[in-house]
Amino acid sequence: MLGKKMLEDRIAASIRSEFAEMIEALERDHLEYRRRLKLKEETWSTLEKEEVAVQRLHSARIELKKRFWKAYYEEDEADLSEIESERRILERAEKKAEKSLEKARADFERADFDEVAEGFLLRTKANIAEDQATRRIDAIEVALEDLLSSTRQEVEKASQALRDNYEEPSFDTVEERDAHVTKTMEILNAATESYVPSSRWRGARYTRKTPKRKILAKILRP
Repeated sequence: MLGKKMLEDRIAASIRSEFAEMIEALERDHLEYRRRLKLKEETWSTLEKEEVAVQRLHSARIELKKRFWKAYYEEDEADLSEIESERRILERAEKKAEKSLEKARADFERADFDEVAEGFLLRTKANIAEDQATRRIDAIEVALEDLLSSTRQEVEKASQALRDNYEEPSFDTVEERDAHVTKTMEILNAATESYVPSSRWRGARYTRKTPKRKILAKILRP
């Protein structure tokens, strides 16, 4: 069939379109869940890092306090001056780290969700969708089988009615019989090369799938 989509292609496209929305929804839910899960993992990792950073600075402040009191009791002015300078730097670092920790905690709280509950919901939706698709596919299969069966019967009935118009002649000699066979083969060859039952099948030759002996047997059968 030149320039036209084959019937099989149209049926396939129609069936796919029947389930396209469902498949897209399932894939969208899957991608969205994976995106949320990845975001949760990333924000949790960031939160852990920020907590470690804040804890490290707190520990550094405690150590700095120990150094301060040691230098204070020893009246080490040079060390006290150095400690004061370090204290100011550490204080700024702590404020910055606390802000980063606060942001990381807020980001995680927004990204957090109950994975078990969400996973069960998605599993339930998947089961429902699969069940609906299975029942719909089963219904389509039955409908197609019924349609193809009835179509086959209609074609066979119409073909048989056309074959009934032919009556096998009787022959007095073998030569007459052989001449008849030769003539029928010529007619058969011409028909199988040129005859297309439907314009929709133009380009698809009957002889490609069906041997001529089988065609002739159908023509000559009672």
